[in-house]
Amino acid sequence: MVKGNFRVRDSFLLNGRKTFLNSGEIHYFRIQRELWDKHLTAAREAGLSTVSTYVPWAWHEEAVGEFDFSGKTHPQKDLEGWLDRCQAHGLYCILKPGPFILAEWRGAGLPDWFVEQYGSEVKMRNRKGDIVPGDGVSLFHPVFLEKVTRWYDQVMPLIARREISAGGPVIMMQICNEIGVFSWLAHQADYGEEVKRRFGDLPPDGRTPYASMEDRGRDYEWHLFWRSYYGDYLRMLSKMARDRGVTVPFYHNLPGWIYGHGYEFPVNITMYEDLFGDKSEIMFGIDHIPEFVSYRNMHDDRIINDITQAMQGNKPLFAAEFQSGSREYHVVTNPRETELFYKASIAHGLTGWNYYMFSQGRNPSRRGYSGDTFYWFTPLQADGERSSLFPLVQRMSRIVKTTESIILEAERKAGICVLFYPPYYATELERPEEGASGLTFNYAAIRRPAYFDGLLKALQVLNIDYDMADLNQATADSLARYRQVWAFCTDEMNAREQQVLVDYTESGGNLVIFPNLPDREMTGTPSHIIRDSIPVSPAGTETIDSPLIDIFGLKDIKCANPQVIYDEKAPGDAEIIARTIRGSACGFIKTMDKGTLMHLGTWIGFDTEGHKPVYEAMLKRSGARLRQASSSNDFITVRERFTGDGKGLLFIGNYYNEEQTGKVEYTHPVSRDSIPIPYAGGEILWPPLYGMLTPLLLEIDEGLSILHSTSDILGIEKTREGIRITLYGDRDLAGEIVFEGDVSKISFVKINGEIARLISDNNRKVLYYKHVHNKEISLELGRM
Repeated sequence: MVKGNFRVRDSFLLNGRKTFLNSGEIHYFRIQRELWDKHLTAAREAGLSTVSTYVPWAWHEEAVGEFDFSGKTHPQKDLEGWLDRCQAHGLYCILKPGPFILAEWRGAGLPDWFVEQYGSEVKMRNRKGDIVPGDGVSLFHPVFLEKVTRWYDQVMPLIARREISAGGPVIMMQICNEIGVFSWLAHQADYGEEVKRRFGDLPPDGRTPYASMEDRGRDYEWHLFWRSYYGDYLRMLSKMARDRGVTVPFYHNLPGWIYGHGYEFPVNITMYEDLFGDKSEIMFGIDHIPEFVSYRNMHDDRIINDITQAMQGNKPLFAAEFQSGSREYHVVTNPRETELFYKASIAHGLTGWNYYMFSQGRNPSRRGYSGDTFYWFTPLQADGERSSLFPLVQRMSRIVKTTESIILEAERKAGICVLFYPPYYATELERPEEGASGLTFNYAAIRRPAYFDGLLKALQVLNIDYDMADLNQATADSLARYRQVWAFCTDEMNAREQQVLVDYTESGGNLVIFPNLPDREMTGTPSHIIRDSIPVSPAGTETIDSPLIDIFGLKDIKCANPQVIYDEKAPGDAEIIARTIRGSACGFIKTMDKGTLMHLGTWIGFDTEGHKPVYEAMLKRSGARLRQASSSNDFITVRERFTGDGKGLLFIGNYYNEEQTGKVEYTHPVSRDSIPIPYAGGEILWPPLYGMLTPLLLEIDEGLSILHSTSDILGIEKTREGIRITLYGDRDLAGEIVFEGDVSKISFVKINGEIARLISDNNRKVLYYKHVHNKEISLELGRM
């Protein structure tokens, strides 16, 4: 490779060109040296541009002060040789040198000698002073930093010499790995001396109940401290790497999926709040490990993407660990549901991914946390043989290559915004709430059913086009573009954010806020800005066995306890929209200057069919266009995005393990007309656990475009006779491709060499065909 550059802006830029980062994880230290070329050849044949690997400190400094990067003590320590082979195969590299790597490596990547000699000194401590079980250390302990500095002194100059700007293959580097995971999983902070010095008088451990509202408020400050602590640590490591010559972009991983669900992921996102936006140069990569894919978790990946994008701002959305196999043998993944997830991830905004793992590994003796084998069901087995997942990775690479510019430029068009409030997820160290704080609603107890699996899932099932925004960063001006903004709000919200909501509403916005109107800041300081702006105060609460409400004329809607109730005349000229089963007012709409505030004093979640019309009724009050694409079948998911130059991207997914039928309509990117699939009208069968991803108005010749296709478009090639298009699709999905523009250029069409019939429709021509199981279709267009 010649010298080049790789940059991170709103997208990945390779030599100045926006690019989809298509990477796969291969651990050189877990692959026999003589098999490296076999794995790298397969990576190229899979269409990858990049491979990623950890660089374990524990592996390269097995004895104190003895570093091996050339393979002199073991052939699989030859990091220099690995980089040479990657470069020879035309592959770029991402390196992850720790100091922590985790990666199911015993000790999380720290050398055995370090743990044995210094573990009792540097390990995390609880408030009693006892060592916290696990691999976590006190990150600013001078002994730990001394040894990390020595490791960086060795590995960083090597990385700098092999960067793309120096003619090498390295384009990006991870700064440590998932550093907040130790406290999150153990629900335990470090009470070491350095923490005491920085914070002062330390609060109780995480299992001591709150004693008062003030005690709870101080716990909020404790969580804020840890956000700055992690920020300082990663900024320090970044500076150490920069001082040693490394210039490539940095990133850090965000973990959080638990047994196939992502509802805890936002906790990990908020732990790095001090590094988002312009507070650091670090980009954050998502760990997307859904394990299984179904209707139960169909909403999780988009929520995670949206929150990450909202918090980190104008940086690429990158899945640094993108499920490709399983780290647990009993969690058996399969290509079909994986394909659905891959296509949905593109529709949900990903601009890069790293298949984790692309290659299975074998751990060196006594190194593996799970024994000999690292990962199962991967595209490549440890011996380099290919599994049933390999063809899918190949196909996704071809889809991305054909549609890359549209994928990178397409954005949602949304008139609805849902706010994310980071303090409601600053809870990795939360202590038990037993009533001393005087809360009506504890956000940590209800955020999953009310918000994550409630509102946000409902919006996706209803195919609503919405954006998410970080309320901590939002202003009334930044929210003004939305006709309606939703705020999940409990008793606590800081004054600045309360004022933002009031200003947005009074400036002409339509605010939906539930299940409470806050009466204090996160520290416990009284604050009634929203209440005073209405003005209103609750008359009390009702707690009812099997509670129900009536709302917008919809009867017996399941809700949660308690319900906040209001005096009939308290909100002034407000419209009462909801009543409890006892007839008390528990929801209203109030005009506030130029806008409106809609408040529901309870939450309904999303666990009955009756909740759908409630959300629909609340959304319709916005006057916004709710959907760019829709389906006649509620079980079909549709997503549409648009580019600024009149193109688009359409995803259609069936997350059920049974076939569905229905018609889909989407918005033409230019004319804004509604376009049906199937194009001739009627309904189409959507296979089980299957996703369709098609570009809209993909230009294939001057003045001639593909409007849409029900097939994967794997390649477009100009030939002497015309244009060859390679297609692929599920055998149970009807094949359909619509051409638009100067269709007079098409003189004939052949499918696998056989003449086929085109149907004309003004400036469009339509071709219908059948997909064949596991077979590509060659479509040849003859030009006039």
